[in-house]
Amino acid sequence: MSVTKPALQILEISLLVVLAIPMFSPTHTFYPTAHASTKTISLVGNLVGYYYYWNSTNPTITVTQGDSITLDLSSSDGAPHRFLLDFDGDGVSDTTDCPSTDQCSSSFTTTATISFTANTVGTYMYYCTIHYPYMSGHFNIQTAPAPGFSIAANPTSLSFQQGPSGTSTITLTSLNGFSGSLALSGSTSPSGPSVSFSSTSVTLSAGGTATSNMTVSAYGGLYGSVASGSYSVNVTATSGSLSHSATVQITVGSSNSSPSGALNLPLTVLAGVAVVIIAVVAVTVLLTRRKTAK
Repeated sequence: MSVTKPALQILEISLLVVLAIPMFSPTHTFYPTAHASTKTISLVGNLVGYYYYWNSTNPTITVTQGDSITLDLSSSDGAPHRFLLDFDGDGVSDTTDCPSTDQCSSSFTTTATISFTANTVGTYMYYCTIHYPYMSGHFNIQTAPAPGFSIAANPTSLSFQQGPSGTSTITLTSLNGFSGSLALSGSTSPSGPSVSFSSTSVTLSAGGTATSNMTVSAYGGLYGSVASGSYSVNVTATSGSLSHSATVQITVGSSNSSPSGALNLPLTVLAGVAVVIIAVVAVTVLLTRRKTAK
């Protein structure tokens, strides 16, 4: 089947149009939602003396970027009010850009509601357009905190004799919507006791917690190399560039019951010395008996 030249031209034009659509599509700005929450804020128009105020004091309102905001507006005595949140800073008299830029209510004598997302960090003014300048206050949108995690050990100190071991539970907690895998490691200062974990890789979900059991062992006494004394274990959890640590204090007691000043020799050496002594005594006795027999 042959394709005519006009048909090919139509096909080429169609492809160009399809490819060009993304170039002329509207640009959308996406805002972080990992830390977002839903907040309902009540503002009541109150007469204080001769003038009206929001909640009697025009409180400063602070929210976090990405929060979903609902403003419950009301009039305490039936007086008319009209709320304006001025995001573009063009003043109380301009309500023509509501709700595309600013947030406005209609005039109300009982109640009204406004809902929006706090997108842009900054400090803005809110007003009642009817009772300006008395009904005015500040509306702050603060930067959302960065995701992260915390680490804690329980207990934070262990005490045991040479040979046995001790265990501490390491708890990791998601902060500000953090989720991901964490790598656990441990180091002792000074060196000596060994550190191990029930799991060296822990996965956190947003808002969740996870645990891993850390075991510290101190093989010592007559047949090991870990001396009694105090040690510090530094437990570190790492995810990418994020890293947090917790410290566990270790006290290792001596398992050797020898009196102070006694030789602290390995058991094999002591056993060897005992064998030599027994052999010397046996040979001495044997020679003595032969000499007596002659």
